[in-house]
Amino acid sequence: MVEPDPTTIIWRDLDWILAQPDGLNSNNVLSYFETSPFWDPQCNNASLKMQTRFNDLKDLIMPLKKMKGIEFQVTSEKPPALWVIRKQNRLSEWEVNLVATYYILNYNIFQAPSLYSIIGNRVLTSLYQLHIAFNTAYQQVEFHPATGYTWKVGDSHTGTSSNKKSRIAQQDPAELLKFRNGVESAFKSTTIKLTQQWNQVFAQSQEKIQELTAGNQNDITISEQTPNQPPAQPSSPNQPNADNITRRRKKSEDSGKKKKKRIYLQHISVSTYLLGQCVATGV
Repeated sequence: MVEPDPTTIIWRDLDWILAQPDGLNSNNVLSYFETSPFWDPQCNNASLKMQTRFNDLKDLIMPLKKMKGIEFQVTSEKPPALWVIRKQNRLSEWEVNLVATYYILNYNIFQAPSLYSIIGNRVLTSLYQLHIAFNTAYQQVEFHPATGYTWKVGDSHTGTSSNKKSRIAQQDPAELLKFRNGVESAFKSTTIKLTQQWNQVFAQSQEKIQELTAGNQNDITISEQTPNQPPAQPSSPNQPNADNITRRRKKSEDSGKKKKKRIYLQHISVSTYLLGQCVATGV
């Protein structure tokens, strides 16, 4: 069975208080604290009480300093409403280690939380509220290639923002953190895949452009004539003349330009597609 957190326990014994003729005071506050579950029956206070039953616990401060072990001591008091009791481990007469701090307020006994738990709870609460704020702001942002990231305008978010915020606030912080980690891992994997596809398509397009450029240059070189060679005589219909060679060269250049333009347009369309995929996935 899991023991409850002692900082969540509140102890109060009205029967004991009503049985005291003088009520709760500085002389019997440790006796009242002894009835609570915070008391350690093996402490030095209990041992001295058994040895000197007719002495008051408050008068045993000097003998307690000469003992070693767990002890309880009243460190601050504002009767009849407040007393502060410290549980400490005494190592020597002048050296002690603090174990816990308790306080009695209006007959109720509490255990004070540690500084670590207080700061930890405050930090966790701050991070949780920041996470909700970022999620709420993310839902009110939209993206367009022409304008970039802008805030949503109109009546679409006025009636649903409060509902979305209430739904986010009802979620468990652990579930929100798990969801955020999953989304971040998905974004990273999508970014890696899109980058690989981008590099592959870009390399293929560059290879195609180089092949077409080299082919066009070879065609032009073959079709061109040397300066010292006389023009061919159109002795037969099948023999090419200078005009035919010029038209073929111009046609080859035009076809090469068209192929380059088509590949360039394909490259631009692929780039636009990959950019759209990045925007759609939120990368």
